[in-house]
Amino acid sequence: MFDETIRDIQAWFRQKSEENRTRRFDVTALIETSRMCSNGENRGGRNPQIILKEDTHIELGHPSAGSCSVALATCDSSLVVNGRVTLIGPDIPETEEKMLPFAQIAFACCRGDIAETSWEMDRILHVRAQTDGYMLRSVPNLIWARVSKEAARSGFSLRDLGARLIEALNSECAGVTASEVLFVTSSREDVSALDAIVETARNKLRKLQTFERKADGTYECTTSLDCTECPEKPVCDTVRQVITIRKGDRIIRFGGD
Repeated sequence: MFDETIRDIQAWFRQKSEENRTRRFDVTALIETSRMCSNGENRGGRNPQIILKEDTHIELGHPSAGSCSVALATCDSSLVVNGRVTLIGPDIPETEEKMLPFAQIAFACCRGDIAETSWEMDRILHVRAQTDGYMLRSVPNLIWARVSKEAARSGFSLRDLGARLIEALNSECAGVTASEVLFVTSSREDVSALDAIVETARNKLRKLQTFERKADGTYECTTSLDCTECPEKPVCDTVRQVITIRKGDRIIRFGGD
């Protein structure tokens, strides 16, 4: 369902890598060390502090700077490099800026329903990202975060944030077997380019949210419009390639009724 979008995102990052703009980190060892040292005590998501403006070191993804966020699942294990964090742009310890554009993209390989896994990924990422020193503002399809002055002094980094998010996805998201996270802080133009790529996947997720999932795994379309009249038909046509949509007592096949 989202494989084409994932490939397009990966191609975009490969292009930036060829321009020597990309850094990649294998955080599997960091995750294991953190797990052993913390005993699960520092996983985030438990009563995160409110970071006031005067206590903020940097804002990521402020509406005036630009932001993009998406979580996508796939059944194709070749599309996900488990434990990898990718970064384009400065990390928190490397900049004196008070505001940066921000994109956060997560991929996960799963054994379950792709759409439901993607929604659960998004929920877990929002909850588990937040910890002392890092706060998220709730904005649909965007990500707006604050890093506190104290957290910055303690060495808060996107590499470490990515490790925490990967650990959360792998341990808490049912059916997930591998996950990776990609960040961009380089420019509004880069973030906007990614946002344009992920819009196709977002349209599919929005459409699926209007369906009711039945016990047999099919999705029920509840709109009163005939498929030939519905403005959402182009989105449905792509969704039908990977799921079964039911309208009343009819199974709607890809490419026709």
